[in-house]
Amino acid sequence: MSFVSFGRKVFLPRERVMAVMPVSAVVAKKIKDVDFYANKIINATFGKQAKTAVVMDSGHVILIPTRYKIAVRAIWGRRKK
Repeated sequence: MSFVSFGRKVFLPRERVMAVMPVSAVVAKKIKDVDFYANKIINATFGKQAKTAVVMDSGHVILIPTRYKIAVRAIWGRRKK
């Protein structure tokens, strides 16, 4: 199992990531609202502004301060055209 590092002390397993989306997206806002009440949201921003939401296969949503495009490249690598 390989892990991806996002800032300070935040490591996510690549194989368990289901989706990555910008927090400004409408879908991310809805997921954030629902998961807040289900206690499955993890704020890993350490006081910074959340820019990306990472959805795990366990149903947890992790908020990270890394920009969306950088997070996608870190998790899944560059896509060839």
